[in-house]
Amino acid sequence: MNIWRSREKGAVIAKQVVRGGYMRWMLLMCGVCVAMLAGVARLDMAQNAPPTTGQGATAVPTSQPTPAPQAPLPAGMTRLFDGKTLAGWREIPPNQWIVKDGALVSLGKGRGVIATQGQYGKYRIIFDVRHVSAAPKRNHAACVLFFCTNPVGDRKPLDALGGVQFQVPQGYTWDYRPGKNNSGKGLFKSIAKSKADPWQWSRVELLVDDELGTARLAVAQPPGAPAIEIGRFKDATAGKKGPFAIQMHNAGLVDEYANIAIEEDPKVDDLITVQKQ
Repeated sequence: MNIWRSREKGAVIAKQVVRGGYMRWMLLMCGVCVAMLAGVARLDMAQNAPPTTGQGATAVPTSQPTPAPQAPLPAGMTRLFDGKTLAGWREIPPNQWIVKDGALVSLGKGRGVIATQGQYGKYRIIFDVRHVSAAPKRNHAACVLFFCTNPVGDRKPLDALGGVQFQVPQGYTWDYRPGKNNSGKGLFKSIAKSKADPWQWSRVELLVDDELGTARLAVAQPPGAPAIEIGRFKDATAGKKGPFAIQMHNAGLVDEYANIAIEEDPKVDDLITVQKQ
């Protein structure tokens, strides 16, 4: 009798062990599922969050193709980009840019510039810009250059054409002039912090004066909205007549530019896209 009771008790204990093990397994599987769902949620949040675009930042290419803005340009502007061809522009090195859906698009092949064939001294440039994507750990803001040195013949061009840089639409800066290659401390002045999302189209106005060695930068988002002035540059020794250029800072970057237009010797010596107080 005691033997049977021992066997029955052993069977009960065995069932409890099995049930306990099953419960522990179920709890473990639930934990795994929760962890997997949390991981997917974190990945989704990371992919849909606005990427950081300062120097050295890492970006996830999430922007979707959008057509070039249709906001009209101010009166008196002459288009430098016809929206169909690269006529009037020089690629350094070649085959780095294409025209797509009315926009000038970088291919992300490597560092270089696309510059106007024309040379300008005192002028106003207005254009639309959008940062599309960047290779992992290779992100950098879109860049434009002024006070550039025009390449001569077959000579190797200066890096970034030895120009002065504004990064758009954020307003970061760099000075590529020979003997400089720095952030231009003391030469640039921040006027306001840009709140523009670089992954969406912005309209940029750049007012340049080679005689004074000055440049002023304003940004509007969306294009056609009132702009705000965000930065200035001043160095009398920097002023020079030369091409206006768009820079691809490094490989892996895809940027779009549209509605690029110029006014030489502006009638109004002020930013015209900025809302006056």
